[in-house]
Amino acid sequence: MKKVLAALAVIAVSSFGSIGFAAEGEAPVVKGTIEVYGAAKLSVDMITTDARTAGSDNSLTKVSTNSSRLGFKGKEELSDNLSAVMQIELGINYDGSQTSTVASVSSATTNTTTGATTVNTKSASIDKITYRNSYAGLSSKTFGMLLFGIHDTPYKVSTGSLDAFGDTMGDYNAIMGNVNGTSDFDLRSKDTIMYTSPKVGGVQIMAQISTTGQESDTSTVGNKSEHSFAASYSGGPVYVALANEVHKNGYGSLDKLGYNIEGTKLGAGVTLGGTKVGLVYEALKDGVSDSKNTRNALYIAASQKLGDETIKIAYGKADDGKDPNTKTGATLTTVGVDHSFSKRTTAYVLYAKTNNDAAAAYGLGQSGAGGAYTPKAGESPSVIAFGLNHSF
Repeated sequence: MKKVLAALAVIAVSSFGSIGFAAEGEAPVVKGTIEVYGAAKLSVDMITTDARTAGSDNSLTKVSTNSSRLGFKGKEELSDNLSAVMQIELGINYDGSQTSTVASVSSATTNTTTGATTVNTKSASIDKITYRNSYAGLSSKTFGMLLFGIHDTPYKVSTGSLDAFGDTMGDYNAIMGNVNGTSDFDLRSKDTIMYTSPKVGGVQIMAQISTTGQESDTSTVGNKSEHSFAASYSGGPVYVALANEVHKNGYGSLDKLGYNIEGTKLGAGVTLGGTKVGLVYEALKDGVSDSKNTRNALYIAASQKLGDETIKIAYGKADDGKDPNTKTGATLTTVGVDHSFSKRTTAYVLYAKTNNDAAAAYGLGQSGAGGAYTPKAGESPSVIAFGLNHSF
């Protein structure tokens, strides 16, 4: 037994000897090339469902994961101007089913007979782990970075910083990149080839294509595909971005075989001291005339830092689709206050409400794991959320 303990001690000492402990607010470094980082983003959400079905629940309380994550970054200098880079980032699900024996989302869905679609955070098991941005590539100070793997699209990245309530139940994805509760344009695409240019005079370009569907799809109409492009400028207090993304032949939920759906958006932000203002305009258009999926949306947010507190407010509006027979417009209003305990730890409280027209089913929260709610058409849910974010 003493020999076993001695061997474990040697292993522990040698392992800790390869770890560089970082200062507060920085991630630890392992073996000089691997950076370990993560974020725990938990909230308690009290939802008023506005469910219209007789006997259904009018209130739900849940814990949301809000895109909590654990990641590892690696980098090796190949020359003065070229590096090999890699990243593995995992989505950590702190909530979900009570046990790991739940076989499917539908069995968890039976849990609420609210008449509304169940809380989207129900998962196959409480210990479910998913892949976030994970890739390998080459990075050049002169020519930019080329990567292969899984990554947020340029369309998503381009305006993410303008979302005042990102990764919460007030996330702008309840409206932006979303049609009636289907979030098709805020993607983390698999089988991705992506290029990011260096910044030149504050201008940066990102271009990406997803080859998912090319490996085995033999459709005579055409294989599934997605490509995304964004150009941005950041200088002083100003940020501006223009992005475009196209899905073809059933790549997402909204496009079908034989035609495509296209998203275009313009974002702008200004930061002056502790004051931030952001604006995003988005137009989605598919290949069907008078389509309910063809719609415009607008999002505006403002925040003001006052010492350790930051007061935030945001408003989003999705117009009716082009189908003249349906009313599918909606609005999202969110207010909240953040309290910063340190650079790495923040607590917050927010209130968000989605008002749906008769045929609209926009919900609350983000499209990612843990932190969303989707109602039935015509219902207008609201939420009070108390959250704590800690990053390392």
